Amino acid sequence: MMKKFRLFIDSRKEEKWLNKMIEKGWICKKVNAFGIYYFEKTKMLKQVIRLDSQSFKSIEIYEQYIQLHEDFGWHHIGGSRWSLSQYWTKPTDGLDELFSDDASEKSYLQRLMKYYGNFTLFFMFFTFILFNNSSPYTSLKSAYFTPGLWNRKGIEFLTAFLIETPLALARFSTPWLFVIGGIACALMYLRYKNELEKTT
Repeated sequence: MMKKFRLFIDSRKEEKWLNKMIEKGWICKKVNAFGIYYFEKTKMLKQVIRLDSQSFKSIEIYEQYIQLHEDFGWHHIGGSRWSLSQYWTKPTDGLDELFSDDASEKSYLQRLMKYYGNFTLFFMFFTFILFNNSSPYTSLKSAYFTPGLWNRKGIEFLTAFLIETPLALARFSTPWLFVIGGIACALMYLRYKNELEKTT
């Protein structure tokens, strides 16, 4: 068993990477919510992994969704009722797409747009809150809260500086990470919107 850590925003790239791993002789057997992928060595290279994006109003609907795909030969390797993505694999047999018609593909793109649109609003909301907090985030130096830190000298300064640096970096970087996350999600929203418009 081999474990790999990856974080993807683009589900298309994630799917492509997982299938490239099959070409290298590694099949994904499990995916968890923390970006850890579990692979097993395989000699059966004629397999395919596909990703789907769904929301489920009840556990019964989720179980029906799983059963429907398994009836068509797909094996569920990752995702839960609450997950953004569902991960499916099966041997290649010429029927290797989860979406067999344009309507299904459009529905998939619309779901992705909805998810990334919601995440964009989420990041924007918390970015607004963090940047309107009384703590300054535009200067790394001002993220150090130790009284009189910059007036200290020698070992006293170095000790206090090293102790607080991880906290200062966390204070300074957190809102900027939200900004980056918001921009990334907005770009993915626009990408899938463009793909949807091309299918109409």
